[in-house]
Amino acid sequence: MTLSHIQEKLDQTLPGEKAHIRMAPYPKFIEGVDGIHTVPPIKSAVMILLVPYRDEWAIPFIKRGEAGKYHGGQMALPGGKSEREDINSRSTALRECQEEIGVPPEEVTIMGRLSDVYIPLSNFNITPFVGTTPKIPNFVLSKNEVEEVVLVPLSELFDDRNKTSLSFFRHDYEIVAPGYRVREHFIWGATAMMIAELEYLLKEDVKPFR
Repeated sequence: MTLSHIQEKLDQTLPGEKAHIRMAPYPKFIEGVDGIHTVPPIKSAVMILLVPYRDEWAIPFIKRGEAGKYHGGQMALPGGKSEREDINSRSTALRECQEEIGVPPEEVTIMGRLSDVYIPLSNFNITPFVGTTPKIPNFVLSKNEVEEVVLVPLSELFDDRNKTSLSFFRHDYEIVAPGYRVREHFIWGATAMMIAELEYLLKEDVKPFR
């Protein structure tokens, strides 16, 4: 799958919620930890970085440190909330990608963006960007935020055999979370919803995982 082909797919009308719903946890919470949010959503952005891996493309996911207030220990994409110095969400995604996994902005070519995803628990509104690098970067992890980088080929990520659901309890409510099982890791929540939209656009052009 060439970059021009990926670009063509990203330029199409995005499926948005039609794709997100496939990986959306349920029931969907509208309240935060301390009750219904009374402030506007916090702007944030993530980078879905496509890097060449063998004869295909792979995405570097991060495993967050356990100390995070809402998403500690979870699998995620490099990203975070917008800061004052950020010109726009694109700048946020590039800055966070450098801060968390050490990829300089000048090495990343932004190809497009996907639909925003809102996280009720933390009141974050996330804008996902899709970028690429000409080779696998020399990852340098943020010691305070990132425990490890997990490089996942698209063929493995999109393999239907690696899709499953887990259930757990939060505030005495059972949550059922669809997601992607990648080796010993489980990708769910907003991250899985964003990947589901990318999968919707690209899956038919990805070779089957073996």
